[in-house]
Amino acid sequence: MNPYLSVSELNQYIAGLLDQDSVLHDFWLKGEISGFKLYQQSGHIYFTLKDKESSLSAVMFRSRARRLDFQPENGMEVLVRGSISVFAPQGRYQLYAEEMQPYGIGGVYLFLEQLKAKLQQKGYFDAEKKKPLPAYARRIGVVTSQDGAALRDILRVLKQRHQGVEVVLVHSAVQGAEAPAQISRGIELLNRYRDVDLIIVGRGGGSFEDLMPFNSEEVVRAIFESALPVISAVGHEVDNTLADLAADIRAATPTQAAQMAVADLAQINREFDQLSQRLIRIMQRRMQQENEILDRLMMDRAWQRPLTMIEDRRQRHGDLSQQLLKAVAKSMDAPQKRLMVAVTGLDRLSPLKVIQRGYAVVRNNEGIIRSIDSIQSGDDIIISVWDGELQATVQQKEKVVRWNQ
Repeated sequence: MNPYLSVSELNQYIAGLLDQDSVLHDFWLKGEISGFKLYQQSGHIYFTLKDKESSLSAVMFRSRARRLDFQPENGMEVLVRGSISVFAPQGRYQLYAEEMQPYGIGGVYLFLEQLKAKLQQKGYFDAEKKKPLPAYARRIGVVTSQDGAALRDILRVLKQRHQGVEVVLVHSAVQGAEAPAQISRGIELLNRYRDVDLIIVGRGGGSFEDLMPFNSEEVVRAIFESALPVISAVGHEVDNTLADLAADIRAATPTQAAQMAVADLAQINREFDQLSQRLIRIMQRRMQQENEILDRLMMDRAWQRPLTMIEDRRQRHGDLSQQLLKAVAKSMDAPQKRLMVAVTGLDRLSPLKVIQRGYAVVRNNEGIIRSIDSIQSGDDIIISVWDGELQATVQQKEKVVRWNQ
């Protein structure tokens, strides 16, 4: 047996002892972060946890580090779950971190601010992506605890405002580690069911820690991805949860959420009655106006003595007909006289009238002979007189000189 141990053997022995210790194998440790380093190439995180008197080296490997919901920083107080083991090559023990979360209100607020910035960058809170609530919802989906006061408040208000509305409840834990998964699952189930008009998700009042499920990324994502409008009804009025920011409408309390979800049937009936009375008054005024017009028409002479009116119209028609005939006759008389004068004038100029007075027309085969120069002695000519024609031959021609030529 070797009388001594090597450094490696001693470190490995101590590591074995630490690994077999049940307390050091899986525990939660509280401390303040210092010396924080994130190696981009490997993705591993190295840091030191310290309190007022001591410090401890720690490492979180990439597979665990990428699951963090917040960005660790120096000076942040955290809770770390992990185990202790020896890093044999250097002979020092260190904490191998499996899980990390902020500790205390300050750390949680920092965590929420970081998560809010992350989700806002993804567009989960954008106002233009908000969906409007239906004007008249007939079936409401509710995601909350079946044993909580929030559900009782919602049902009471819905019954007061609209007894005909139906409620589809999806029971869910509203605080604790299992709540985020159950709440988001309830929203997904109602979207799959789809036979609801909107969703109310929330709980009654509680401590800051009690409301943390409604600050989880899982719940915020489910609300954002919901195809149905979502009303956030977390029972607090001072601070907004991230679920409030992601919801289409934020209600300060479950009671207010129920008031937003459905219209007040009694108020609708009152408005309907008011509109009905207004319509009746309008119709009455219109009928009165039409009756007055009808009365004035009935007082007209045509309705009191219709036969007299018809006879008057008939007499008037006859007079107009006579006037029209006279006007037509008069309009035709002047053109007729002008036509007779023209015919008489043309008749006076007719060659027949000239021949009738003792004159004759001399022509040859080429037409009327107007000049002695157009014929020769021996030419055959035709002489037209009033009652016939003469065939002749020119024996001699003698030209007469006229002084007016």
